[in-house]
Amino acid sequence: MPPPLTRTLPDDSARKPRLLWANTYCLLDSTSGASISVRQILLQLQQRGFDVKVIGATNFDHPRGATGMGANWSQMQKRGGAFVNAVDGPLEHELFVTKSTERGNMTCAEESAWYNRYLQLLHQFQPDMVFTYGGRPLDLLLASEAKYHGISVAFYLVNGNYKSNRFSRDVDVLLTDTHATAGLYKKRIGRDVGVIGRFIDPATVVAQQHERKHVLFINPAVEKGAAIVAYLAILLEKKRPDILFEVVEARAKWDGLLQKVSAALGHPRESLGNVLVTPNTRDMRPVYGRARTLIAPSLWWESGARVLAEAMLNAIPVIITSSGGNEESVEAGGFVLKLPSEYHEPPYAHVPTAKMLQPVIDHIEKLYDHQTYYESWCSNAREYSSQLSLEYSTDRLVSVLKPYLPD
Repeated sequence: MPPPLTRTLPDDSARKPRLLWANTYCLLDSTSGASISVRQILLQLQQRGFDVKVIGATNFDHPRGATGMGANWSQMQKRGGAFVNAVDGPLEHELFVTKSTERGNMTCAEESAWYNRYLQLLHQFQPDMVFTYGGRPLDLLLASEAKYHGISVAFYLVNGNYKSNRFSRDVDVLLTDTHATAGLYKKRIGRDVGVIGRFIDPATVVAQQHERKHVLFINPAVEKGAAIVAYLAILLEKKRPDILFEVVEARAKWDGLLQKVSAALGHPRESLGNVLVTPNTRDMRPVYGRARTLIAPSLWWESGARVLAEAMLNAIPVIITSSGGNEESVEAGGFVLKLPSEYHEPPYAHVPTAKMLQPVIDHIEKLYDHQTYYESWCSNAREYSSQLSLEYSTDRLVSVLKPYLPD
């Protein structure tokens, strides 16, 4: 084993703190809320005087996530097995072009090439901190390598998937967005987790004009409560054909889900007349501009779905389940559907009965039929949005990171 890195830290108070984001996923993935959030975190740290470098790869949560790469994606695909630079405003992403866009298909040779470049950057860039997430063997190895060289490691933790403490063994500081997730891991692994809040640039998500006409649902995956939304749409199709649902596809597709759910309910359908399907899009502002309410009935642990904060910034009231940090993420701006615990257990096969969903239906109808009622919910959402300041979140982030950076 080579000796630990001898880092050259000049006696210069003007030296910027150096941070290396290292992970084999792509931060330009338009289907990954975590990637979108980390990208904004890095932009904020750059603005606060950090020298930030990014090493990633062309792995996405879903192949549609490559739309975030823009027009350069087709050219990048021709550079398989090589590193390319993707300029992203003030950020530059050094990306290894993998044969597949699915992380599970990354070959040993590709992982080796990526890891060797990571080792080079530890020596060339000499970061003060490595920032990452993930629990695969390579993720654990890069944290271990950073620690071997005396470099601090920060870990972004915004899901409930880690069951043991192995992922955090070589991590100095854990960061999350909600107190609910911090509490979950304090109980599960005995570690304190820094709560840094949301990182959303309002300019990228707030619509200039609002029609307020659709019930919006984003990412129709089973764990996101897609079966609940499908059943709601079925129940409302004949009763209230004027109430239209807009489903935005991300990692999951709507049609197949609807077919399975409707067949299981004994009313097989290929499509619904009150549902509009929108492909995955990089710019959500027009979508939010059409939304009257957003429904996010997640069944898995939701640290605090990013779409909830985006809705709050648009003063759009939401409908949620009491999953993870959802209630904390919307406070009085959200109508809560309480479900028995078995509905929140994999494989999320239970679909609530029509009777259980009736309070949600009543609420949706009142949002459309009673303007005063609707405006009160919008006001609650607008009031909560004042807590989503980028500057405030960045202050908290810098404060949490400061003890792990050179003086």
